[in-house]
Amino acid sequence: MPLSTSIALCTYNGERFLQAQLDSLLAQAQRPDQIVIRDDVSTDRTLDILRAFVPVAEALGIAVDLQVNAVNSGYRLNFDGALRACTGEVIFLCDHDDVWHADKVSRFCAEFDARPDLLALHCDAELIDGDGKALGKRLFRSLGIGERELRRMHQGDAFNLLLKRNMVTGAAMAIRYDVLGDVLPLPASGWVHDAWIATLAAMRGDVDSLAEPWISYRIRDTNQLGLGGNDARPRSEQRRQQLQREVEQCDCLLKRAQELALPAGMQQTVQMKMMHVAFRASLPASRVRRIPPVLRELVAGHYARFGRGVLSAAIDLVRC
Repeated sequence: MPLSTSIALCTYNGERFLQAQLDSLLAQAQRPDQIVIRDDVSTDRTLDILRAFVPVAEALGIAVDLQVNAVNSGYRLNFDGALRACTGEVIFLCDHDDVWHADKVSRFCAEFDARPDLLALHCDAELIDGDGKALGKRLFRSLGIGERELRRMHQGDAFNLLLKRNMVTGAAMAIRYDVLGDVLPLPASGWVHDAWIATLAAMRGDVDSLAEPWISYRIRDTNQLGLGGNDARPRSEQRRQQLQREVEQCDCLLKRAQELALPAGMQQTVQMKMMHVAFRASLPASRVRRIPPVLRELVAGHYARFGRGVLSAAIDLVRC
């Protein structure tokens, strides 16, 4: 018997792209059992499109739970609420502006069915523009995810990879229902929901990737989350804020891991990263005074384990 499936779809002012995504969900070779839709008080025609969609999906045997927030809450609370209402054994996260390929649900479920220890799975994606035109690029390559990292993930090293940097895009991810007990509530600050979910899943079991692109991922100027590149602040200020944010992330992750009694060795690794990032964030202003401590961290292997190795050390030595 196939695994039961839920889709957690969050929407906000998505009238331009929403119908194409909804059509792709109904066109799945293995139709989802449940679609939970949570709208964040859209002011365009999004709700009209969703209300028209409900009877069409239900006529195909799909249970639809359409919810509308009382006030605009932002993507974190929107996904938090949608995930809480999901009941399927496998739960897919879904954005309103992408397009799923017809075999996505069946391909993911086959992998979960064959691997009982697999808790989260994500895939590559084709990139498309606002008009749905293929850009001739893939998501993994655009994010700098190479073959070496993917091999390590296949070999069961997802936790260390994800602690180093996020490799998982929520729109291309599915999780087992059991993961919800660890990840909810989604943290109020610091973490993006997909990174949080994937990292905690990797602390409990296997997280892996599929090389095939099972969605078309839309790139446009108004993406709330995506490939980035719109931060106009000076790079030194961006770097300083990023390091401070990573300290907060580690502290939040460590507290949740302690509450859940997750493996002690992994908790220690999170603490080590927190100390390393805090060290980087508090380096002295004098470049000369930075040299001895940076070299010690480099020799200890912390730059390689939690950053980009020699490159990160060099940045710390020369940055203003």
